[in-house]
Amino acid sequence: MPDPRYKQLANLLVNHSCSLKKGDKILVEATEIPDAFLSVLTDEILAAGALPVVDRKDERLNRVLLKSGSEEQLADRLRLQADIELHRMKQMDAYLGLRGSHNITELSDIPPERMKMHADILFKPVHVEQRVKRTRWCVLRWPTPSMAQQAGVSTDAFEDFYFKVCSADYAAMSEAVKPLKALMNKTDRVRITAKDTDLQFSIKGIDSIPCTGEMNIPDGECFTAPVRDSVNGQIQFNSSTIYRGTPFDDIK
Repeated sequence: MPDPRYKQLANLLVNHSCSLKKGDKILVEATEIPDAFLSVLTDEILAAGALPVVDRKDERLNRVLLKSGSEEQLADRLRLQADIELHRMKQMDAYLGLRGSHNITELSDIPPERMKMHADILFKPVHVEQRVKRTRWCVLRWPTPSMAQQAGVSTDAFEDFYFKVCSADYAAMSEAVKPLKALMNKTDRVRITAKDTDLQFSIKGIDSIPCTGEMNIPDGECFTAPVRDSVNGQIQFNSSTIYRGTPFDDIK
């Protein structure tokens, strides 16, 4: 019997994040996601009357595709893949990106220039230009043992934490965040102070954007950006992070 938390998460993704309705076409890209959850999610999509296309991906295979062969081969293959995936994405009304990883540093030994080729030739036209701008989309990270290890907790404890966060009342959150948005929209100067950090900037005239489960799960933020050239000071990030398989530590 599937984990009952799967049903709750699938319902959230289908009915809140993507707001699927009858006849909607949705692409589900799943990287190292449990079969049981994909089955529950597909059932939920079909129950909404939508038309799912499910594409399963594997990071170890992706590593081979990015690392092996000449750069000319890589560029030609990425252009071919981009043509195919862009045609498919143009048919879609919605998109779900489910991103798990058995090894979060799987792509750490891919040369940066090859990662840039992937970003420029494939990711930008398919996702930045088409998916982000023209579909109702949501991306989530799936809880894995490697993520639990990174957090310094057991796999069960990390999964419990993850699903509790995912079960937040995002509809209520969208109302609760409105006073914060109003405050941020009328704010000019911001100062951030902490150990090895003293940063000042302006956010005057920059709209603040609440995030309440529509485009990311888990979610819960209200973001803005500094006015260009208004930033002054220094900042230190005291938490490690991994981006596309490469770890970054003690960034100042």
